[in-house]
Formats: sequence, C-alpha cells, structure tokens
Amino acid sequence: MLRTFQFRRRNADLSAGRLLIWWTLVPIVVGTLFRLVWRTRVRGRRHIPATGPALVIANHQSHLDPMLLGCIISDRGPRMMARRSLYTDSPWPLPWILRVGYQVIFLDRGAADPAAMRAALTELQSGRVSIVFPEGTRTPDGHVQAFKRGVWLLIKRGGAPVLPIGIEGTFDAWPRGARPSRRGRIEVSIGEPVPAADLIAMGPDAALEWLRERIDAQREDASAGIRARSHGRWPGGRSERNTHEGESCTAGK
Repeated sequence: MLRTFQFRRRNADLSAGRLLIWWTLVPIVVGTLFRLVWRTRVRGRRHIPATGPALVIANHQSHLDPMLLGCIISDRGPRMMARRSLYTDSPWPLPWILRVGYQVIFLDRGAADPAAMRAALTELQSGRVSIVFPEGTRTPDGHVQAFKRGVWLLIKRGGAPVLPIGIEGTFDAWPRGARPSRRGRIEVSIGEPVPAADLIAMGPDAALEWLRERIDAQREDASAGIRARSHGRWPGGRSERNTHEGESCTAGK
C-alpha cells in the first residue's frame, strides 16, 4: 500500500496530485468495472518493472485496450501513444481527459511524426514508461496484425527493455465497427522484459516479427485461460485460431 504514495518512484515528472487522481483513483474505479463486467484477469504483473524505463508493446483488439493497460500499469504513470484523430474526433470531455489528464502522445497515423517520437523517447530516456500498439490500428478480426516499423525507432534509440503484453477478449467486448457490450471475458498476459540490445542484434525485420510472434503466443495463452473459465464459450469470432487450437467456433462481429 505504501508503494502507492511513493510518487517520485512512480513518475518523477508528474505531480503527486496528478498521480493520485488520474493514476490511482481513476484506475481503481475503471479496473473494478473491468473485473465486474468482463471478469478481467491479469497474469504476470510481477514482470512490470517498479523503476526504470520500459517500452510496453501490446496487441490492439479494441478501444478498451488503452484503458485496460492504463489500469494495469497505473503504478508507473505511463504515457501512451495514440492516433491524433482520437483527440480531434472524440466527443468532449474525452479529448480533455486524454490531453490534460493522461498527457497522451498523439501521432499522425500513416505519416512520419518526429515530434511524437521525440516525446516517447524522452519518456524512455528519462527512466519512465511509454506504451505503444505497433499494429497501428485495431485488428479487424481479433488476430495480431503485422507490426509497423515506427516502433523499431523507439526500440533502437530508446534502449529501454521491452515489456510484451498479450491481450485477449477485448475484441469480443468491443469489436471494431461495433458498439461496446458486456459480452465475453478478458485476460491479459504480461511477459518478461526483453533487453533492447537483444532485439537490436536481431535487426529490425527479425526483431519485429519475433516480438509479434511472442505477443501472439501470450495472447493465445490468455485465450486458453478464457476458454477454461468460460467452459469454451469465449473467446469467439476467430475461426482460424480455433481451428489451430483444435476447436470450432462460429464467427462473430
């Protein structure tokens, strides 16, 4: 409990008031909703570094993913990268919450954005945590898509350990192009941090594919956990994966 009030350790760049409101009280409320509505479970919390820089990389199934990761890593007061249209096109007060409350790093999707990259690198080089979804957008079918090359710049120049996270179930709860629902179960698998030097030694293409496969494997582990506790009802809607895992499932949107 005392760790909650070690504000300088959590994020020396944020005030105690900001950490208390946005990264303590709000995550308690939102995290409770995740647990009550979708029976959310998180495995591997011990892998989240208590101090020092970390680049969090996760798959992206749903609009729920940023809120979910924010709750899970709230102890570090991370900064998240998100598409600029989320700020310009969202109804009030969401843009204000993202900009003022959480200081989200907005970037232009599909184009080079040096300012956004510099902001994320500054976080890492200052010993803090950045979160990025390297697929660049939400998956259309629940599967992990190819990673964009932009994340390689953060790995190479940031030099921070990479914390891989696999998310499963948010696609059922809020699939792309649909409204959120209370359907499904959610599970998150946090892997051991990977030294940046190990990834740099692989080269960009091999490293990004290795990371994608590792995160997808963690997602599949989370999927197995959901199937076990839902008696095979969830997750739904990914026939290719279910065939691979020896099950069949009707497609769902």
